[in-house]
Amino acid sequence: MKRYILMTAFTTLISMGTWAQEQLKVNVTGRALFDAATYTQNDAAKTQDGEMNEGISVRDIRIGVKGTYGKWSFRGDVSYTNNEVSLKDTYLQYNFQKNNFLRAGHYTVPFGLSSSYSSAKKEYMDEPEANIFQPGRRIGLMHTIYNNPLWFQYGLFADNSALTKSTNKSGPQGYSLAGRFVWRPIMKDGYGFHVGFSGMHVKAESNSGAHSHIAYTKRYLTAVDKTTATAIDITDARWENKFTAEFQGIYHNFQLSSQYYWSHIARDAGNTYNIDGFYVSARGIIINPADYSYNFGGSGVDNPYNKNLELALGYGYLDLHDAKAITNSYIAGMQNAGRMSDFTAGLSLFWNKYVTFRVNYHYIHVRNNALEAKNVNVIQARIQYIF
Repeated sequence: MKRYILMTAFTTLISMGTWAQEQLKVNVTGRALFDAATYTQNDAAKTQDGEMNEGISVRDIRIGVKGTYGKWSFRGDVSYTNNEVSLKDTYLQYNFQKNNFLRAGHYTVPFGLSSSYSSAKKEYMDEPEANIFQPGRRIGLMHTIYNNPLWFQYGLFADNSALTKSTNKSGPQGYSLAGRFVWRPIMKDGYGFHVGFSGMHVKAESNSGAHSHIAYTKRYLTAVDKTTATAIDITDARWENKFTAEFQGIYHNFQLSSQYYWSHIARDAGNTYNIDGFYVSARGIIINPADYSYNFGGSGVDNPYNKNLELALGYGYLDLHDAKAITNSYIAGMQNAGRMSDFTAGLSLFWNKYVTFRVNYHYIHVRNNALEAKNVNVIQARIQYIF
C-alpha cells in the first residue's frame, strides 16, 4: 500500500510540472544496483557466525523526482531493497545563493568524507568498517555555505526512531547536532587537496523507555549475506561525542583519501566508553586515464564516465573494544565487541554516465573479545545503472 501511495505522489508532482512548465522544472531520477558475492571462512568464523551464503541481491532499486521553482528546490526518493520499501533523500531546500542554502527533510547527516557520496558513487561497494560512526539519513534542518577555499555544513537532526515510531512507542527521542568543515588550500583543475573535520553530539536514543543506548554493528563489507562481523550495544549510555578528521587529494588520474574516527560515550554513574577507527584508500584510472574532477558543492570527487577502468586499494580498521570500560563494569551486548580490519582491492569500469561495473575483493580479520580470530574472504561484483 505504501508503494502505491508514494508512486501516486510522484505522479502528481510530475503532472504539476506540465501545468507550470515555465516556472516549475521537474525531473525523474532512478538507479538500480545488483550485487553478487561469494565467501570463504576459516573454522573460527564458521563456528562463531555459521556458514555464509553466496548469492545475488538487489542492493538498491530507487526512483524519485527532483525539481526547482525559483529559489526553491525539492527532492523525493523511494528505495526498494530486499522486498522492503524505504524512504531515502526527501527534502525541501531554499537557495539564498548557489553556494548558500537551507535544507529541511530526510537526508544524510554531514559527518566526514563519506557523507559526500551516495551508495552508487563510493570507492567500494560497501563502506569501510570505521564509517559505522556516520549515522546515515535522519530527519533534520541543515545549512550549507561555501566558497573556493572553505566549505561548511551543519544541522540539527532527530534520532532514527522519528521516521518509524511515535514517541509513545519509542520512548524519549534522541537528537544529534552535527557539522562538517572543509578547507581547500589548493584545489585546481587536475590537482589539489583538502583537509576536513567533523563533529557530532548525540543524545542517546531510547531503549524501550527504560535506559538509553548507543549501538554499532558492522557486517562483512557485503550486502548479499548480512552476517554481523562485530558489534556493541551500550545500554547505559547517556550521550556521545564523536569526531572525524579527513584528507582527500587528487593529482590528475590519482586520488588518495583517509579518515580517522573517534567516539567518546558517556554512561550512567560517570563511566565512559571510547572507540575509534580509520581507513586509507588510494585509487587511480589505469585504462583510458582521465583527470578526477573535484566537486566543490559536496567537497568530494566525481567519478569519470567514458570507458575508464579504475583500480582502488584500501585498508580499514575498527576498534569497538574498550578494555578499560569492560574491566571496570559489565556492559550488556559486549559479546560481539572486538577489532576488525580489512585489505581491499577493487576494479570499477565507468562505461558511461549511467552504467558502471564493479568487482571488489576483501580480506577481513575480526577478533571479538577473547574469542578465536575470524578470517573471511569476500569476492563480489556489481552492475549498476543510474540516471
